[in-house]
Amino acid sequence: MQLHQIDERICSDPCAGPCSGCPDRVVCHCFKVTEETVVAAIRRHGLVTVREVRQMTEAGDGCTCCHAEIRELIEIHAESPVKKAEFQVA
Repeated sequence: MQLHQIDERICSDPCAGPCSGCPDRVVCHCFKVTEETVVAAIRRHGLVTVREVRQMTEAGDGCTCCHAEIRELIEIHAESPVKKAEFQVA
């Protein structure tokens, strides 16, 4: 039995699990946005919300199934994953 993801992934890692951490791994299947694109946008532009990632990359603008994964990438790669609203003066 072969797993569908093994047959289609670009990286050469022979693991049977999800290709987490692989820059070519697709995070948003609706718009074919890769992990590398999302992480680069988070780091380069200081993104700290899913909404900001959506606006910058289109990832998460479709079915929204990838929002949890985008949040995880923000937690890992953002310099300070604090919502900007906390800094706004009322």
